[in-house]
Amino acid sequence: MTSWMTAVDSRSSPQRPRALVFDVDGTLIDTLRPMHTALNDVLTSEGLAPWGLPAVRDQLSLGLDGLLDAALRSPAATWANDRESLRARLLDRYLRIVPHEARCYPRADALLRRARDGGYRLAVCSNASGPVLALLLERFGWTTLFDCVVHAGNAAALKPSGLPLRQALSVVDVPPDEAWMIGDSALDARCAQAAGCAFVWFSPGYGVLERSDPMFARVDSHDALGELLFAHRGSWPQVRDA
Repeated sequence: MTSWMTAVDSRSSPQRPRALVFDVDGTLIDTLRPMHTALNDVLTSEGLAPWGLPAVRDQLSLGLDGLLDAALRSPAATWANDRESLRARLLDRYLRIVPHEARCYPRADALLRRARDGGYRLAVCSNASGPVLALLLERFGWTTLFDCVVHAGNAAALKPSGLPLRQALSVVDVPPDEAWMIGDSALDARCAQAAGCAFVWFSPGYGVLERSDPMFARVDSHDALGELLFAHRGSWPQVRDA
């Protein structure tokens, strides 16, 4: 039996959520190593120092653009090519690597399919680029599971703004107080708070929450998230991993 922990303040949490909105990197899919490889390929080609794995992990919730900008803001960063050229190279390199090196978190596939079969509306709210998300969803066979995918290319704003989460919920036609945002970072927590949505922290991901960050619940696995949903709904269809 896995465990889940409810937060102190449950007033913002729906007892029977109708929609689940997921972050992707660090929540459903582990993309740290392919992004680390792709970023360092670009940095070293420009004569810049490579980033360590912990540094990339700390910034990965910002998405490809945010991570690149953080790398280029380094005081020692001087590069020959313009930023858009570097971005194009990073995206191209990442798209080549990520289908082979990204890994689905254990039982994430089963959780999504059980939730879909259980009648939840599913959506994605991510700071990742559209092409990357499209490739990942296809790679893991999830293209038909989500009713809405909000990403850096179509979002009204990026997380931690609440606008992209509200955008996703408007598509699935579920109010914020009847939805959970599931993510791994402070950006996700603050996005959920700004949108008026309960936040569930997936703690094995990349982010670290501060005491001031709002959290309805913390889960340490996707099985634990399933238990949390069961506790708040009372029924949970049994299906196998695809």
